Amino acid sequence: MNKSSGKKCRQQAYILSYHDLPRAVYQIQTKFRNEARSKSGLLRGREFLMKDMYSFHSDEADLDQYYAKVEKAYEKIWNRLGLGDKTLKTYASGGAFSKFSHEYQTLSENGEDIIFICEKCNVAVNKEIFGEQNACLQCGNKDLLEKKAIEVGNIFKLKTRFSESFQFTYVDKGQSKKSVYMGCYGIGISRLMGVLVELFNDGKAIYWPKEVAPFDIHLIGLNQEDDAVRGNASALYKKLRAEGKSVLFDDRVNISAGEKFADADLIGIPTRLIISKRTGPEPERKEIKFSL
Repeated sequence: MNKSSGKKCRQQAYILSYHDLPRAVYQIQTKFRNEARSKSGLLRGREFLMKDMYSFHSDEADLDQYYAKVEKAYEKIWNRLGLGDKTLKTYASGGAFSKFSHEYQTLSENGEDIIFICEKCNVAVNKEIFGEQNACLQCGNKDLLEKKAIEVGNIFKLKTRFSESFQFTYVDKGQSKKSVYMGCYGIGISRLMGVLVELFNDGKAIYWPKEVAPFDIHLIGLNQEDDAVRGNASALYKKLRAEGKSVLFDDRVNISAGEKFADADLIGIPTRLIISKRTGPEPERKEIKFSL
């Protein structure tokens, strides 16, 4: 293949019809950051897990509409995780793409960022742009509350910044080539786990929200030296597994009840079933809850 035909094929690979838009693609993958020194546990490590999504649109109005949908979807995620009351949409610098972008910042005393909160609108402004915008961007309120926070996600409109650079175009209804509008949306998954640990604990133990707990149930078998008790615990484990439940089964022998309960506290699975001589074949159920 000669150079001219190769170039032509590469250009055709990026030509889309308006019929193909809008479109969104996402990935969840491990990334690496060139940190001089890792710190803050999962919040700032050299290796981290990230969910990225990009959307592609025929015009800015369609991008705006999809952007609003993602905002609502992200708010649902924070609410399901029990972070809704502590996570605010925060205006930040838009860099080369636009005047502002949006971050999602979760309030925490161990946060790395400083944000200024408008309690009237329940939105915030990142300190990095507060000097130039020392008021709420929605209502103009200047009586803002300063707080520490941790960034758990971000969304911003790339518009045609990259599509023009890569000559990424589509053919509109009038058979004219137009640049594709783009949006970018991210959630730091491992960082989000760090935030949950920071907030859902009592200083001694973690309390995972059910939506992200590593198992549905923590089955704790006491008195496992006793054949009858061990049989009851094993039967319950098999029954739960057959029902499709993910179960962490503590069937260790010669370990005291206190040790098993202490380990369960450290792991933080919210639903516990306990089988012992006292309970017989029917387990004692405990729901471990923690409110922010």
